[in-house]
Amino acid sequence: GKTTAAALIPRFWDIDDGKILIGGIDIKEIEISELMKMVSFVFQDIHLFKRSILENIRISKSEASLEKVMEAVKAAQCEEIIKKFPDGIETIIGAKGVYLSGGEMQRIAIASAILKDSPIIILDEATAFADEHKIQAALEFLTKNKTVVMIAHRLSTIKNADHILVLKDGKVIEKGKHNTLIEIKGMYAEMWKNYQTSVKWDIRKESEKNA
Repeated sequence: GKTTAAALIPRFWDIDDGKILIGGIDIKEIEISELMKMVSFVFQDIHLFKRSILENIRISKSEASLEKVMEAVKAAQCEEIIKKFPDGIETIIGAKGVYLSGGEMQRIAIASAILKDSPIIILDEATAFADEHKIQAALEFLTKNKTVVMIAHRLSTIKNADHILVLKDGKVIEKGKHNTLIEIKGMYAEMWKNYQTSVKWDIRKESEKNA
């Protein structure tokens, strides 16, 4: 239900009750074309088009100049991706011998979102490759001075969020900052406890492996 809830913001579906406001304005009063300009999505599972890297980045803003595209490429840590192919930014994704890792595809998608420069960013499990420092740097640039809605199972990535919503069966059952949710000892606190246990288990397992 988390992705569905986030998808209500750009009106992929309309709500039956209540209101969704952006800057105090009901989204139903905003033209769809304008609303779509205000929101960018970055997903965990990226599906790029079998087109050039340039076209995939420009998909968010077709009129963007090459200069602006290259600025987004640099900000999204994509420069070495382009440099490794003879055709550079004109390389066709999915062509013979052209393969990108999950992290590389995600950085291309982030470059497109940076180019779009919308005020609202929705990250749907986009931290799946967060152990890759280049993804972290790209996301940091993308989300600077933006309103960010982050959907995540990896609780460490949302610990410092201004506001955390815990959903169960399509309903918000807890909300607040990390410390507040820990103190009330509800579902979030239990998930955090389990997360901490799993992290410690991974560390012990690696220590034993390297002993």
